Amino acid sequence: MTDRPAPARSRRRRGARVVAWVVPAVLVLGAGGYTAASATAALPEPVLTLAEAATAEFSADAAPVQAAVDAQTRPSAVGWLEGSDVWTNDETPRPLASITKLVTVLVGQERELLAPDADGPSYVWTEADVDRQDELLSQDGIAYPVPEGTEMTRRQMLTLALVPSANDFAAAYAYSLFGDNDGFVAAVAGWADRNGFDSLTITEPTGMDSANLGSASDIVRIVRLVLADPTLADLVATERATLPWGIGTVENTNPLLGAMPGVIGVKTGRTVRAGYSLASAAQGELAGRPLTRIAVVFGRETNDARAADSKALLQQLAAAPQRIAAVSEGEHLGTLTAVTGEEVDLSAGAGADLVLIPGEAAASTLDVGANALLLTAPDGAAPPEPVDVLRSGDFAEPGLWWRVTHPREVFGF
Repeated sequence: MTDRPAPARSRRRRGARVVAWVVPAVLVLGAGGYTAASATAALPEPVLTLAEAATAEFSADAAPVQAAVDAQTRPSAVGWLEGSDVWTNDETPRPLASITKLVTVLVGQERELLAPDADGPSYVWTEADVDRQDELLSQDGIAYPVPEGTEMTRRQMLTLALVPSANDFAAAYAYSLFGDNDGFVAAVAGWADRNGFDSLTITEPTGMDSANLGSASDIVRIVRLVLADPTLADLVATERATLPWGIGTVENTNPLLGAMPGVIGVKTGRTVRAGYSLASAAQGELAGRPLTRIAVVFGRETNDARAADSKALLQQLAAAPQRIAAVSEGEHLGTLTAVTGEEVDLSAGAGADLVLIPGEAAASTLDVGANALLLTAPDGAAPPEPVDVLRSGDFAEPGLWWRVTHPREVFGF
């Protein structure tokens, strides 16, 4: 028998049967893939709506500080050890008198450091030192004559230079390190240039020369360096000291030291041309933050006047730091909105305060991933602990039906 092709109608019936089961199979398989993809797709992160700006900035008002300085009728400047700003009513370089000795000892410490617990090398008093003492006494300078050949430690020299403001020991200290006055002056010029003390001119180490000049604002900055040196900070805070060689007990010339609570030095200065000047510092605290305020006054008419003006400025500075509430406990910080539309509120788990002095700035930043409000501290201040961020609840995981029926939210189309 000869084979014959199947009729066309029979072939069409078989094709229709294939289509009848293949198309539904494809649709079923496609729906299954879509469902599987919907079930496993990562959902977009919740959207954060902030109650305030993401980063809040804080600062303390400096206007009262400038007003306090401006109220002084003679050159004055103030600042804090913990800050870098200075407020002044006069930038003119003025005669420094014995405030010069702060520069002398800082430059000396840079050349050869005396540690807080050390006496330092010995020095033997020379004939030149004796001659210098006689000259200083003839000029009404402070000196404590000792015989040629007297042996002393560097700490004893610094004690006499800074506590009773002995010019002879300040000069001997400087020349023992730098060789002579030219060497000392050159060292000071380099040091002043490196530290940006543009107003400073120093011609000798004692302050007897009225050509020793500096602005009140630069002296505030110099006081910061003195107080940062533990050896010098201890010496300028010494009320009295007992020395050998028949000198006995010497008293600090600072009229506020021991008379005003918290005062820790720093240095007096007086000549006919300079008048009565005083660089002073006092410690205090606000909300557990230690703060040291600094005041410099130049050219007062009497010792009492420089003491009174310095005390007034230090007291006004004590009221200037501000305790600022960075966040309150329970404060609403923002809202997280899930892709489903569900919302979770964010709030501060505790309150947090910042203590700022004028010129300082701090900030708070909400870190949702860390569940924390991060607080930044001013330079030199201890960083505050982060504040826990509380959530009003947790987001419910959307079910399969929601995922399948919300392709735009799940896949972004």
